[in-house]
Amino acid sequence: MAHLRRPRPATHALGRRRALSTPVAAGALVRTLTERLGYNLGNLWTDEDTVEFTVDGARNVEVLTTLRDDPDLEFFMLADAAAVDYGTDAHFEVVYHLFSWKHPAWLRVRARVDRANPRVPTVTGLWEGAMFHEREMFDMMGIIFDGNRDLRRIYMSPDYRSFPQRRDFVLPDDAADSPAAGVNPLERPETWDLTRFNEAPAVTFPPSSERDDAPAEGVEGGETLADKSRPR
Repeated sequence: MAHLRRPRPATHALGRRRALSTPVAAGALVRTLTERLGYNLGNLWTDEDTVEFTVDGARNVEVLTTLRDDPDLEFFMLADAAAVDYGTDAHFEVVYHLFSWKHPAWLRVRARVDRANPRVPTVTGLWEGAMFHEREMFDMMGIIFDGNRDLRRIYMSPDYRSFPQRRDFVLPDDAADSPAAGVNPLERPETWDLTRFNEAPAVTFPPSSERDDAPAEGVEGGETLADKSRPR
């Protein structure tokens, strides 16, 4: 069957430092994106089932609105959103994964975020389900989503001051920066009050003869009350 495949002319180098062909499945989507968002597309990359490009984080709502509402695109579903840290001397990215019935390829939009001022507009006005994705990125990466009505930590305690998924996160130093030292007080042995165990009432048992002769509580004729409650 190899001789039946049409040769694919290589495009210019896109995104990941290698020349990529435009696959048949994603070709129509690439052309439509270039027509609609040509001025916004950066680092365009494609394989058989995914197309991705980079945009300025400040324009994420504008671009995603076009992708959702344009009748030739209709990427109605936000399947996932996550953040990436490229290092202490680099930047963050908020990555959106979109799906449309009209196209056989998934769409991945990478919104660049300044590390020194990690702010980006919320997309909860487009997809309400993005609320928890944005809260997770705020909690783990410290990215602020302007306009999010409930932006608060989702995993770490409210007094925690660090962001565990950042590349520069160092547990001993960052955890100590929090009033809770990164853990809840009950999880720290040095805070345990062991004297409260002395205040617990003592447990007493009847003499062994009484325990041997008396039937166990809840047992009648060798059957438990639970056995009687079950249909046979």
